[in-house]
Amino acid sequence: MTRHHPPRRVLGSVAAVAAGAILLAACGTSSPAASGAPAADAGKPQTEAQLKSAAEQEGQVNWYTTFAADDITDMVAAFNKVYPKIKVNALRLSADQLPTKVITEQRGREFNADVVSGDSPQLDELINEGAMQPYCAPDEQALPSGQTLPKGYCGNVYVLTTIIAYNPKAVQRLGLQPPTSYQDLTKPQWRGQFSFDPGSVNFYESLIQQMGHARALQLVQALGRNQPKLVSSHTLALTQVEAGEPAATATAYGYKSASEIRKKGGSLMFVNTNPLPTSFTLIDIVKNAPHLSAAKLFTDWMVSQEGQQAIVDTTNHTSLRTDVKNDPTVWDPTKWPPAYGAGDITSTQYNQYVNELKQAVGSD
Repeated sequence: MTRHHPPRRVLGSVAAVAAGAILLAACGTSSPAASGAPAADAGKPQTEAQLKSAAEQEGQVNWYTTFAADDITDMVAAFNKVYPKIKVNALRLSADQLPTKVITEQRGREFNADVVSGDSPQLDELINEGAMQPYCAPDEQALPSGQTLPKGYCGNVYVLTTIIAYNPKAVQRLGLQPPTSYQDLTKPQWRGQFSFDPGSVNFYESLIQQMGHARALQLVQALGRNQPKLVSSHTLALTQVEAGEPAATATAYGYKSASEIRKKGGSLMFVNTNPLPTSFTLIDIVKNAPHLSAAKLFTDWMVSQEGQQAIVDTTNHTSLRTDVKNDPTVWDPTKWPPAYGAGDITSTQYNQYVNELKQAVGSD
């Protein structure tokens, strides 16, 4: 499919960014570009040795990311095993905070971020706003057939799958049958017994790509009529299900559910539907990055076989690389064909989908 990129609205608020960010280290200073000096060209060819040498001279890279806070430290440590002379300053933001943070800084002539990783719609927002610069790593894994990213922007750091998670003991106590599809959660016996995150636009967009807009809307409306408990995060949804109230959630992430099962055992199970709602999480370099060589080196490593395996081993996220070993309970396209979200919806469509989803599940 071809991706078009009309401007989108800036999501979130500056106050939310300030309140929600977890700062692991001080994040750089303004780049030479902020004072009028020309920025380096992210596409300029360099050998691996030249890039490493230049990155080590810069000495640091500023990374704005939606990686979970408890995963960031381990990811930085994995990178520093290979490149110990480059300090990674990581700022953890929620997906909807990323565009506001970067765009607000740039409008104030501050160029602090080097690299951003986050959900496809938010990275696309930044690209459309002219806040990013094209870059393709030399060892980038090709996307699945039919999927494309904006021209010149190639970094896919992992994919997210949305699944149904449930507490088997709670299901048994309530006399319910374990759900095997989203349609099951629309049945009368599941009324009020599951949760739903009304911000799961990536899930809804995957349904639209899978079954068409009208049928996807009908499905989420049917889920909404069954009075789900509303949650504001995927992690909170799993915590509640593990505690047995409610018995299930319709909008959990596969990687997190599998990790929780390994930690806590029988209080959680999950279902990969067929097709499996799947969305891209991207990594790209920011315009006027103050540490451009380090940004390129960090991006190269994150999408390489070594970096991708480190991501899978550390976070249990899913890599699209065929030379990386993923969690087979989370990702096996031969069993659960992915239904990819397009990631190319316009501002009008995005706002429409947000409103439809909230209205469908009664969060407005």
